[in-house]
Amino acid sequence: MNEAVIETWKYLRIAYYPRFLSEIVKMPWDFRYDVLKEIHGDWKTLSDEPIEDMMDYVFDKGYFGIFSRGVVVNEDGSFQLHNLISKNLGKTGIFHEQI
Repeated sequence: MNEAVIETWKYLRIAYYPRFLSEIVKMPWDFRYDVLKEIHGDWKTLSDEPIEDMMDYVFDKGYFGIFSRGVVVNEDGSFQLHNLISKNLGKTGIFHEQI
């Protein structure tokens, strides 16, 4: 891993992950499960209670492991987010409020 990749992961962890986490935990679990499963990309159903399995996973390991599976960081430091991460970042960008 080169310096550009390391710096990008630091940036993602500080700037993008908290916004994603803030939005994802607002979802009801039946919907959240589908979103997280899609972002994960290789989620295996372990029992007849897949939502409980996902709840146990995030209780034990948190959401960052799933978030990181939905991010591609290139050697030059550029990155691409899974579309469901992008859609769940809340308000983004800089804007000016009209007074």
